[in-house]
Order: sequence, then structure tokens, then C-alpha cells
Amino acid sequence: VGSEMCIRDRCKQFGFDADWRQAQLALIGLTEDPRELALELHQQVLVDDVRRQIVDVFFAHLTTHEQAGRLIASFDPGHLKEKQIGYLETFGVGCREESYFESRARVGVAHARVGVPLGLYLASFGVIQELLLGAITDRVVDTEKRRQMVQMVLRLTTLDIALATEVYHRARIEDLGRSVKHLELEQEILREQIEQDALTSVSSRTSLLRELEGAIAKAGRTGQPLCVVMADLDHFKDVNDNHGHLVGDQVLKEVAARIKAALRAFDLVGRYGGEEFVLLLEDTSPHTAQQIAERIRLRISSEPIHTGECNLDITISQGLAVYREGEDSSMLLSRADKAMYRAKQAGRNCVSE
Repeated sequence: VGSEMCIRDRCKQFGFDADWRQAQLALIGLTEDPRELALELHQQVLVDDVRRQIVDVFFAHLTTHEQAGRLIASFDPGHLKEKQIGYLETFGVGCREESYFESRARVGVAHARVGVPLGLYLASFGVIQELLLGAITDRVVDTEKRRQMVQMVLRLTTLDIALATEVYHRARIEDLGRSVKHLELEQEILREQIEQDALTSVSSRTSLLRELEGAIAKAGRTGQPLCVVMADLDHFKDVNDNHGHLVGDQVLKEVAARIKAALRAFDLVGRYGGEEFVLLLEDTSPHTAQQIAERIRLRISSEPIHTGECNLDITISQGLAVYREGEDSSMLLSRADKAMYRAKQAGRNCVSE
């Protein structure tokens, strides 16, 4: 069952179902199974020595073409020749079966993936076709049988060319689709990096300021209250100086987590810079904003922050500013910042308006 599923992989991938295959065969005139004639072709013409001779001439011809020569030189020529001999060994054998389409589809995908130009790929079929027809002329004496074999080879190479073109384009489209998805993923990662502070996972300064502009515009239109809180850790420089920046980073992460835990689902917190955070509280009265800020203060100060090396008692000073009509973001943040400094002057670990 596993091998059968493997045979059907490319046919399923590209939509080469039974109806599609029958339509392709009918289009090129292979309405009847040429099994017996294909067997005669291999017995009378495509014997081992002839196959190898055809492949040698084929590669000698390709190497006279500059681009084809460079491509061949970039791989193992011996391996490529064996692959081409394998192609001739199966030429026309079971051409109406799914496995035949699958084998050709795999070849087409391989050529597309290594970047063989489609024009060069299709031209190579023309060379093979000419060499096959020449071998039939040289080795088949019976005129009618020769005519039948020539007609079959023309139809089989037409089938291979049609499959090569179809698969080549579909494989390239799939590769482009994967490239687009990869770029989209990279853009999403970059967007997250821009939107989110890398250390604390709260909103970045860029994202915070953009959201603040939107909130101000909304408050100006609706008249709903908007509060901003500027929060700054107390004596954070001492943490970095006495315990190192790695411990300082752990403190910032934990403080950010405690702030987020104290906020409502629709509130926003962003890292404004260093140890400063800004809370954006839309449709929030000053009284409620004061309660939220107080809840944050208690969450941070009530329990030491465990850093692995030590337990640190951390406090935070907060300044609250309520949006006034006509203000822009810098004016509102400036008032919140001044309020925060008043909290510092009042002894820290408090909320000031």
C-alpha cells in the first residue's frame, strides 16, 4: 500500500486523475494501448547498445550548447546518463498507466527544481525524438512496421512534452507559492518584532504610540474618557549595578507580567523605554484608572521578585494623566511623565495625578 501511495503522489499533487490522463491520451491520438508495438520497439530498436549510443550522442549534442553544457557540468554526467538510459528503458511501456504519468511528472519536477529553463528542457525532447526516429529508420526494415513505430514515437514524445510543460509550470507555481508563504511568514515575524517588545512581550514603543494616536482620535470624536499612566520602576539602576543586567532583565519581564495580569482584557501596556511602561486605558474614568494603577502597584510591591540568585523587593511609581480635548500624544505623555515624577518626589511606590 505504501509503494502504491508513493506512485500516486505527483499525480495527486498535480490533479492527473484518470479523466485528465484519458483526455491527454485522446488529444495526441493514443486512444488504444500501444503495448505490443512498444514491446517490439524495445526488442528491435531500443536494445541496450542502442540506448547507450543514443544517450551518448544526446549528451554530446547538449554539451555544444553553452547553457546546457554548464548545467550538465554542474552535476555528475555519468549519473545523468544513467537516468536518461532509464528513461529510454521505460519509453512507451505502460504509457496509459498512472505510474507512467507519475514517472514523467517526477522528472519534470526535478528539472524545474534545479532550474533547467523550460525552452532548453523542451528542446531536449526534440533531440531525443530525432535520435529515436533515426534508430527506427536504421533498424526496422518492414515499411509498415517502421511507419507505425515512427507514429508511436511521435505521439509518445508529444505526450512527454505535454507532461513536461504541465508539470514544469505547476512545480514552478508551487515553488513560488512556497516562496510567497515564506515571505509572508518573515513579514509576520518582523511585524511581531515591531509590534512587541522583545524582552517583556508587551507592546513596543512604536506600537504603543500608534495605538495612543488612535485612542486620542477616538476620544476626540466620541468624548469618552481616556487615561494614560506612566509607570517607572523605583531604584532600577541599583538592580542593574548591584546584580547585573541579566537580573535586571528578569525583573523587567516579571514586572511586565504582573502589570498585564492587573489590567483588563482591553487595556494596553507598552514598554516606553528602559524601565518605563505606559498604560493606555480607553473609555476609563480617572477614578477607575486610579484603581487600576493602585492594583498594579500592589501586585508589584506585595511580593518579592525571584530571580534565581536573589529575591528583590521592587516598587513602581506611576503618574496618571486624563486626556484633554485638543491635546496630542506628546502633550498627554508629557503630563503623565510629570505626574510620575511627582510620585517619585512624594516618596515613590505611589500613584500621582
